[in-house]
Amino acid sequence: MWNRRGLISVHIAVFLLGSASLFAALIPMSALMLTLGRAVFSALSLYIYIHFLDLPLRLNRFQDYLWNLLAGVFLTGHWFFFVMAVQVSTVSIGTISFATYPLFVMLLEPYFFKEKIKYKNLAALLLVIAGIGFLIPAFRLTNSTTLGIIYGLISSFSFACLSVMNRRLVALYDSAVVTLYEQLVVAIIMTCVISVLNPYLGRGTGFDFICLIVYGVIFTALAHTLYVRGLKHIKVQTASVISVLEPAYSIILAMVFLGERLSWQEVIGIALIFIAVSLVSREEVSDEVSS
Repeated sequence: MWNRRGLISVHIAVFLLGSASLFAALIPMSALMLTLGRAVFSALSLYIYIHFLDLPLRLNRFQDYLWNLLAGVFLTGHWFFFVMAVQVSTVSIGTISFATYPLFVMLLEPYFFKEKIKYKNLAALLLVIAGIGFLIPAFRLTNSTTLGIIYGLISSFSFACLSVMNRRLVALYDSAVVTLYEQLVVAIIMTCVISVLNPYLGRGTGFDFICLIVYGVIFTALAHTLYVRGLKHIKVQTASVISVLEPAYSIILAMVFLGERLSWQEVIGIALIFIAVSLVSREEVSDEVSS
């Protein structure tokens, strides 16, 4: 029963997160501003939720504050570079590059939780590399698609590290509390970066700021809380496989609302990545559902 709830929670979160990529493409603001606004509005809504339920905000140990701080740093990297990937290339390229994160998880989890590395994971990693090879039109940093893939992979690795840390944190605290601390770190980091660099942040209308609020509250606070809550009942590997649906949602929505189209090369690359990520943990998902 608990595994079923965890699966449902993660599925809803993945759909919301897949839809969130549209905001990064549609809101005419810089990646710094979008990351800051997303964190601020998400953290505010989470604080109201935690206050309403009277959940304890105090952590048990000083080390847990440090773990949340480090998790927040990785969340910052994940959000910022994902928006950069979408803005310099397309929603499809950004999301499919991010979809490689289950492979990073499967390489990191054995180290942190003393689990064995499976050879099929390494084989799947080679398949992912081949898929990325099809996606890259030219191995030049001046190429927008290449840059989008690089930013997407950085976002993917950051989210993998974040997920492994959250597996430890949600075992001790409510998922909303964990998410709030992490997003406060994002807001602080972005505020400091913007204050020091004073970059161009873009311009937005009143409607754009409303979209930013929705982006932060529904597609961030709710989505991340549901995802982290799901990790209490299922493995990170299983959740990461479900997350393969995120780029599928994003690509479909981008085609409908943004008019994006895929070349045959991109279709092959995306197919290879989907196959690799899906097959590598098929047994993990079967085990979770059967239990």
